[in-house]
Amino acid sequence: MGMKPTTFQLFRYQLLPIDRFLQSDLFTGVSSIEELIERKNEFFSEAIQVTNSFSDNKHETITKKLIDIDDFFLFRIANNRSIHRETKEFKDELIDNWPSILVAIWNKPDKQFIAVQKRTTAFSSCEVVTKMILGKLSIHIAPHHLRAIHEPLFEKKHFWSILNQHRGKVKSVEFEIVTPNMANISGTLPDELKEFAKLTNSTRNKLKIESDPEAPLHLVESNKVLQGLVDYSSEGGGNISLKIEGLKKIYHTSKTVKEVTLGELEMQGGAEQIAKALKELLR
Repeated sequence: MGMKPTTFQLFRYQLLPIDRFLQSDLFTGVSSIEELIERKNEFFSEAIQVTNSFSDNKHETITKKLIDIDDFFLFRIANNRSIHRETKEFKDELIDNWPSILVAIWNKPDKQFIAVQKRTTAFSSCEVVTKMILGKLSIHIAPHHLRAIHEPLFEKKHFWSILNQHRGKVKSVEFEIVTPNMANISGTLPDELKEFAKLTNSTRNKLKIESDPEAPLHLVESNKVLQGLVDYSSEGGGNISLKIEGLKKIYHTSKTVKEVTLGELEMQGGAEQIAKALKELLR
């Protein structure tokens, strides 16, 4: 019997100054905010290099670095999920169990991806892994006055599908967007919004539109501002929440994480082959 395809969920991390108005003489090794942003991936790479374990207070892990080539890192991370069982001698027995997953980090300034293998026997969710990794790395980038903020990528067609499915019933939409500093994914955002976020020293920004109780919102794909917000969010720039008339459930795009899949041959080809395949899927 052949192996099942291996699925990875995709997240985008953005590296933001903790305080854009901090005095430059307090920076470690840089002289201005502009230089800090220019060197953010360098500092993040240094954090990855010096981190030997991603364990936190909820997870005891073992980490093995498989690939470190041209800003692309591939790790195998095992999580301690030891099993309790009862034996035929009526005794409790603890069996050592360390299920593992693959995690890729692409630290190029125009990429900034984290791809996490889905395997619930190892970790409850891929986002748990992403939070664990960034939490550990944040310890090392904080002295550089940097913060790592992540969001899942999602298929924007899913958002438009929900709108079409509930046409005339959408009562509110809330965008929670990360203050952008990745030009390749933020070009669709209004310049005024980007500038406002930076001038106010924000890292996350919420924009909520809500209709009168007696009327629905008018949301069409031809609306360039709406389209830009959806495009940016879908690339890992934020989360969108929709409230539908008559439904208690609120739709969150962050719950529909984009996935890529590697086949059996790619997974059996070794670390370099896996890294190459993932990079092709992430381009």
